[in-house]
Amino acid sequence: MARTMLRAFVTPDRQPAEPSLGDHPKQVTAMRMQPSFSAWRPRLTATVAACLASLMAFVATPSHAEDRFVPAAPEPGTDIPAATVKFGMRPYADNTFYIIGMKKNWFQDVGISFDPAPYGLKANDSNVTTLLLNGQLDIISEFCPLMLPTYKDATKLKCIGFTDNFLANAILANPALKLKSFKDYIAEGKSFEDALKAALAPMKGKQLVGAPELSDRAFEEYVNKVSGAGFTLQVLDDAKSLVLAKAGRENFVNPEGAPIVYTLRQAGWTDLVDIDDLIKHGPGGVASPIEPLIGIVGIGANSDYVNAHQNTVLRFMSVVWRIIDETKKDPSLYDLQAPYLNSMAGTSLDGKGVEETVKILHPFTSFADDKQYYDDASGTTYYANVYSAIIKDFEAHGVIPKGKMTPDDFVWGGPIWHQMVEYKTKTDDLMDKMKGKTLAADKQALADKAKAFYAGYDYLDSYRLALAASM
Repeated sequence: MARTMLRAFVTPDRQPAEPSLGDHPKQVTAMRMQPSFSAWRPRLTATVAACLASLMAFVATPSHAEDRFVPAAPEPGTDIPAATVKFGMRPYADNTFYIIGMKKNWFQDVGISFDPAPYGLKANDSNVTTLLLNGQLDIISEFCPLMLPTYKDATKLKCIGFTDNFLANAILANPALKLKSFKDYIAEGKSFEDALKAALAPMKGKQLVGAPELSDRAFEEYVNKVSGAGFTLQVLDDAKSLVLAKAGRENFVNPEGAPIVYTLRQAGWTDLVDIDDLIKHGPGGVASPIEPLIGIVGIGANSDYVNAHQNTVLRFMSVVWRIIDETKKDPSLYDLQAPYLNSMAGTSLDGKGVEETVKILHPFTSFADDKQYYDDASGTTYYANVYSAIIKDFEAHGVIPKGKMTPDDFVWGGPIWHQMVEYKTKTDDLMDKMKGKTLAADKQALADKAKAFYAGYDYLDSYRLALAASM
């Protein structure tokens, strides 16, 4: 999974090192890690219509109304509209779980099908942003900061939701080296910095094999600077790196994908230090240097699509929350995801392996827990805190123009989530008013359907049907 981004630094007068990873010289680029510490979701009556209009009142008027999510009123009637979404998934465990909802027909339950059929497009980090920007895709699974560089010239790409906090950023060591980890040194009583220096001392002057994604650079640069290890970076994509690691031809790696991290950990590779170590033992607080290293995975979308298909987006998100809830109750559902993930990532995980990957490296965030991103303004995962830091640093490095954007210009997940919270609240009120009443058969059928949609986190349609049942 991709995480918080950092602009990659290459020493201008330094030529790429000679490839040392076997048969893949074209894929290898050596970069000197620099010490700069920059850390880079029945027909409605007039009375019903009035009720629906009041629902929109909770949406605050934005300062840049032209670049904000614009809620739409619920559709009239009680049918579920059909919609086809051009959707793409990236090759990571927390980017392919959507396949579970597809195979269980949960997206179909809310009227959504995918183009290309049946499961959308298998995308990757090299093409997914371009496909989204030019409209070939409507929605993608995404680590949203990867879309920010497009704001140098465009403002179309938005983060419409968050799914998990990514904890898989880790420097792993070949088990043959028999090294001690940061956790080992912490257990011995060493301070944060001393433990980090001791854990990475064996990397002094050595090479770390890392993924091409710029999202890895922040973590790598931070631990390199604080530890004083002075390691260099060789860039190689995860699939090739995994082959070399399994053959014992790498000593230190920082994979991009959680399935790769999990696979190597299972094979005995030593976790020298990971992002969770930094969060637990490093300097705390919103202003902490650790704050910009926190990776929150989510969903990206083209704003032209979002503001023309607002209710489809709400229904799409409802299935995301349903999958997260159902997999927590029944982890065997990951058996549906494993083959698809393996076909993209080059891994050989079974459902249990995917379950463990999720549990250890990127536990999913439920609908209720999304409040950490959108309501807890003092929290380290609050969207404005995270993205203010990222945007500021991107501006400082010329990735995006200074003053061109704010977190609210980019993160549309808050208004979308808050709208669904409002639908949930209004559905609760309607259900309470109908409780104990004897309804006509057709009204009771609508109420029952409303309850089913409610259970599946589709609060938009549960509200539509509950409202119709109550009239």
